[in-house]
Order: sequence, then structure tokens, then C-alpha cells
Amino acid sequence: MSLRRGRNLFSQTAWTLGPGIVILQILTLVIVVLTVLYPLAERSAEDLAGLIVISAKTYTELSPEKRPAFLESLRADNGVEISAQLDRSIRHTHGHIYGWLLSQALSKRLGKPVPVDVLGGAVRTFWVPVNISGQTIWVHFDRGRLASSLPIAMIFVLAFSTLALVVLTMILVRRVLKPLDVISTALQSSLKAPLPSLPPSGAYEFQNILDIFAELRTRLQAMINHQSLLLTGISHDLRSPLARLRMAWELLPKNTPQHLHDGMLQDIERMDALLAQSLDLGRGMAAKVADFDLMVLLQEVGADFERAGGQWHAQLPRRYAFRGDREALRRLLSNLLDNAIRYGGGEVRVEFRKMANQVLIRLCDAGPGIPEIEMEKVFEPFIRLDDARGHGEGSGLGLAIARQLAEAQGMRLRLLNGAGGGLCAELSWPV
Repeated sequence: MSLRRGRNLFSQTAWTLGPGIVILQILTLVIVVLTVLYPLAERSAEDLAGLIVISAKTYTELSPEKRPAFLESLRADNGVEISAQLDRSIRHTHGHIYGWLLSQALSKRLGKPVPVDVLGGAVRTFWVPVNISGQTIWVHFDRGRLASSLPIAMIFVLAFSTLALVVLTMILVRRVLKPLDVISTALQSSLKAPLPSLPPSGAYEFQNILDIFAELRTRLQAMINHQSLLLTGISHDLRSPLARLRMAWELLPKNTPQHLHDGMLQDIERMDALLAQSLDLGRGMAAKVADFDLMVLLQEVGADFERAGGQWHAQLPRRYAFRGDREALRRLLSNLLDNAIRYGGGEVRVEFRKMANQVLIRLCDAGPGIPEIEMEKVFEPFIRLDDARGHGEGSGLGLAIARQLAEAQGMRLRLLNGAGGGLCAELSWPV
């Protein structure tokens, strides 16, 4: 059964804080513009409108001889020039918010609409027509006169502060969440895997969590060992009464009815097989680790399967080096193939696949499969789904032993129904 997984904690935190910081900075910029920059621009436009009107009136009242000196002084002191007509040789560009503010200020002073033209070129120039005593003169100034560095500076400050906040927040979140990733890896590993170490700069609460988990893992391993020892002891002690029963069966009188004689033998053999499987389940799973060729082992298991009457279909690579417990892995595969003979029609297709981060072996039979809801239940000891698989034999320990052997070697064993029918046992491990 597959579980729906969401984004990891770092991604969720980043997508929560990142847009939040950006939106907050945008709101800050809007507030600064509306409460600081826009009122400053309005006041500047009103002051400039007063200067333009006064300069235009003064220009029209001066004699032609004094006008050049006045224009030179106006240009040098205020950056404003006066022309008799609009320079049509310069193309007209789009509007400017300061031109709109200046137009509003001039309209208030002169009592009629006053357009402000913005002309392009090397430097954009603002041209204002002023009608004085029936005479229209053009007052103009370039954009360099405007105190435009303040808005640009504010935008740059907010942009860089937003970037810095986002980066620092991501670093802080990564530093806080890194120990959680380590703890998550520890929880997913097997009981015998060494615990990872936390970053030395992490918070002590995470180290406390890892210490508690280590203690719980030790207790759980001790409990499993005690249960295994108890099960092994009981199964071993029952071997002696079973041997006496078999001896008693061999001493039965010759006139014992044949059906009773055969039935007792079948019961004894089933008990013997059940005790053998219980011993396998209860034995300590200390793996005898060694290097071997996994493909050779699969070929040997396949040959045993064919001698037992099964059909083995496999396309395997020539070699694959593996480190683990060879006999435990053989017993694991044998249990899976025994189920294929008993329930899966005696035919198995073997698939070996090596991927970027894991390797898997998939053994698919030709049986009826089992319901999805029962996939995990069949790994419990003494659980059989004979109604679903159409068989009444077996003890219900084969898959439980197989999973225990797999977990002891850091492998994962799961069942899934094949796309074309049948049941597939998938054995996978990370690389």
C-alpha cells in the first residue's frame, strides 16, 4: 500500500518564509512610496512649478538686452532653460510620473491645464509651455535636475535587504532542519545499523531525541533477542517429544489401519517442518557477512527450483558482486520460491534491475495474486491466505522468516500484484 508523501520540511518552510518575506518587503516599498517618496515628489513639483512661472514672467518682462544674462543665470543656478519654441527634432517619448505631478502643480497655479512634454534623446528633457500675456514660451530642463536618486536608492536597499533576508532565512532553516534529516535517516535504518552523528553546532534538543531513540532501539533489540531465544528454546525442546512420537509410530502393530498409520506420519512430518521453521524464525539473525557473486547464488537457487518441478525464467547479468550472508539469502529466496510452487503455479519470472540508488530482484509467479489490503498481513507469523491463493498447506511462517532475513541484511521485501496477473516478491536494497 503506497502512502501519499508531501514536500520535505525544508521545502515547506522555504516556500512559507520566502514568499512571506518578499510580500512584506513589497508592502514596505509601497508604504514608503506612498508616505515618503510621493509627498516629496509632490512638494518638489510644486516648488519647480513656482520657479517656472516666476522665471517665465521675469523673462517676458525683461528687455531683449538683459534676457541673455538672465537665461545664463537661470541655467547655472537652477538648471532651467527657456526657449521660444518646442524642439520638434527630438522624438516624443512616454510620459513620466514627475511630469504628471508638475502638470498638476502648474495647472493649479495658472488656473488652466498645462501639458508637460517629455522628449527623448541622450537625456530625457521636460518641456513646459507657459502662456504669459498672450505669449507662449517653453521652459525646459533635463531629467538630471530631478532628485531621482532617492527612489532608486530605496528600491535597491529593499531589493538587497529582501535577498539577504531570504538567504539568511534559508541558511537558518537548513541549519535547524539538518538534524531532523539525520534523525529521520536513523529511524529508517535497521536496528543494527550504526547511528549517524548530528552536526556539532546543532541544538541539544535534537541530540536528546537521538539519545532517546538509541536507548529505545537497544531495548527493542533486547526484547527481540529474548523473544527469539524463547521461541528457539521451545521449538528445540519439542524436538525430543516429537522424536519419541516418531519412534512410537515406527513400533505400531502391523495390523494398524493404513489410513491411521499414514495420517500419523503426515502429522509428525508437518510438526517437524513447523518446528524447523520456528527454529529459523527464532534464531538470532547475526549475519555472517562475506563477499560473493549474487548471480551464482541465483543460478543455484533456480536450479534447485527446477529440480523441484518449477519453471525458471530469468535474464540475469553475468556477475554482480554482493556482500552479505550467503546462506541467509539462499534461505530467503528458497522460501519465496516454495510459495511460488505451492501457490503460484510453479512458474517464476525473475527480473534483476540496477538503478541509480538501489538494486532490486523481482520474482513473479503465475498464480491468482492476493488482495492489496492483505499485502502486509501475510508477513505476520502463522498468517495464511489460503482462500485467496487456493491452497490449504503450509504453516504461515515462510514469508515472516523471509522478511526477517531480508531486514537482517538491510534489505526490503514487499509483495505486489503483477500487471499481467500473478504475485511478485520484490527484494531491494540501497547502493
